[in-house]
Order: sequence, then structure tokens, then C-alpha cells
Amino acid sequence: MKVVYSSEREPQQLGELLAKGGEGEIYPLRDRPEILIKIYHDAILKKRGKDLQDKVQAMRQVTELRNNRKLSWPLIPVYDAQQRWVGYAMYRAKGIPMAKLAHAMLYQKNFPGLNRRKVAGYLLNLLETTRFLHNHGVMIGDCNLQNILCDPNSEDVVLIDCDSYQLSVSGKHYPCPVGMADMTPKEQQGKDFSKVLRTEESEAFSIAIIMFMSLMLGRHPYDIQGGTERAENLRRAAFAYGKGNKGIPKGRWYNIWSHMPHKLKELFIRTFTDGAEAPQHRATLAEWIEALTLYRKEIDKGWHEVAMAPTEPKKSEYRGSRVGVQA
Repeated sequence: MKVVYSSEREPQQLGELLAKGGEGEIYPLRDRPEILIKIYHDAILKKRGKDLQDKVQAMRQVTELRNNRKLSWPLIPVYDAQQRWVGYAMYRAKGIPMAKLAHAMLYQKNFPGLNRRKVAGYLLNLLETTRFLHNHGVMIGDCNLQNILCDPNSEDVVLIDCDSYQLSVSGKHYPCPVGMADMTPKEQQGKDFSKVLRTEESEAFSIAIIMFMSLMLGRHPYDIQGGTERAENLRRAAFAYGKGNKGIPKGRWYNIWSHMPHKLKELFIRTFTDGAEAPQHRATLAEWIEALTLYRKEIDKGWHEVAMAPTEPKKSEYRGSRVGVQA
């Protein structure tokens, strides 16, 4: 059985392996399963252990974030039997990865009864937490549907894998060294992410992709029928749902887009066309919060379709379901 130690050399036994990734392994504490321990792989510790330890220590200094249960923020350092730093403890997050919500098939199994009002609720909570991070000078950087957990029994959202975030503490900058091309704005593509400065504008672009995929059952904004790969379409600002609607596949994707409220469509088109080239044209988090809040209010009035996959496109005279959705 694995054992880790506190800075006071107090041993803590670990439970069974919960998850394993490129950087390390995640275990629950045997006697306190609500606490998880991240232990970095030996190869990672040899390569950049000192930098990781410094960054995690800096993160722990941001008390407002450490105490926020919507973030799996580092709580305390953990050590091996020789008192070498090997990782940290964090609260266990509850939920299912948003990647299983933003999926044409998996949402039905993992989020029974899911509708568009609830999706808007998840997205609003994601936006509010992201804005909270920005207010403390922190950028998510690697915006990834796998690292956003949604509670099927509520609209709660928790962000995990926070040790990759970009932040500055006491005058020292700690970058986000990872990212994915199809989630990254054009101005940051093809660069070493460890040397890229993430901004609120770049973050807004990546968050907009997450919102689009969540509302479109996993369809990426730069998925184009007959087009090239996503990242290439992104660099060309080739958004199929913009002017002319060229490249939208018929069927559920067309139907979903047709039922999207005008304000949300407007923000997506602006962000993924002009905003793909010019960061200042991207919709801000505040604009998205306003538009999604209005969307939910209009859903409650029965103005919009609530089904995740409408069977028909919206008719011009039809506002949506005439039956309001209960909160």
C-alpha cells in the first residue's frame, strides 16, 4: 500500500489508484476519501520537479482560490519517506466530465433528462468560476472538456487539473505549459505554450468553443462538412455557421443551430469569424453571462425548444416549446 507523508513526517495511507495521466497518479486518502493526492511521475519530478513544487506552493498562497470548492486547488504538499516533495493534496471533486455532456450519444447515459436550460446553467457556472479566476489574475490556459466536471443532480461545475493554470504570485509568473491546437486561438498557435502569455481574450475564445460544443452536442465550431481539420479551419476563421451557413451538415446540427437564440448566434458568429483574427472582437465573459441568463429566462417563458436534439429545424413563426421548464 502506498504511503505519503506531510511536512511533519506524519504518514498517510492511500487507497486504490483512482486515475493516471501523463503527469502523475491520483489516489484517495484511505481514511479520508474526500481528499485526493496527486503524485507526480518520477520522470516528471526529475525533469521539472523544482518548478512544479514552486508553482504549487505559489498556488497555495492564493487563499481565496484554495478555499473555493469549485476548484480542485492544491491544499497541502505531500512527501515521500525521504521527505522529497512528490505532489499535493486537494479536495475530491464530484461530477462527470463535460466531454460526456458535449457528446451526441454519451449525454443520454450520463445526464438523464438533460435539457437546454440545464446546459445553460452549467455554462453560467463555468463562466462565473472563470471570471472569479480572472479577477485573481489566473488563466485556465488549457481549456479542456475533460477537466470540467458537471454534477448530473444539480448545475454545479468543478474545475480540476488546476496545477496547469497560469498565474502570477509575488511578482513571479507561472505559465500554463500545455494546450490543444483546436481549442487555442490563432495568435497562440504553433508556439511553445510554456512561453505564451494567456489573456482574457484568448481565454474567452477557448471558453466559447466549450460553450458551442456543449450546446451543439459535441460539434466543434470549426467542424465543416467537406472542410479540412479543425485547427486549420480555425486559423482560416472558417466558421460554417456564420454568414451563408456553408458547410453545416443537414440533420441534428442544422436543427440545433436553427433553434439557438439570436443573441447567442450573434456572439458565436462574432467570436468565431472576426474574433478568430482580432481578439478585441471576441465576446467577453460578461456578454456570454448576459446572453445565457436571458436564454434561460426565455426558456422559462416557453419561447425556445428545450430538447437537446430537436427533430426539426425551427419554423420562422415558432419560438419553441410552449411549455415552460421548471427550475
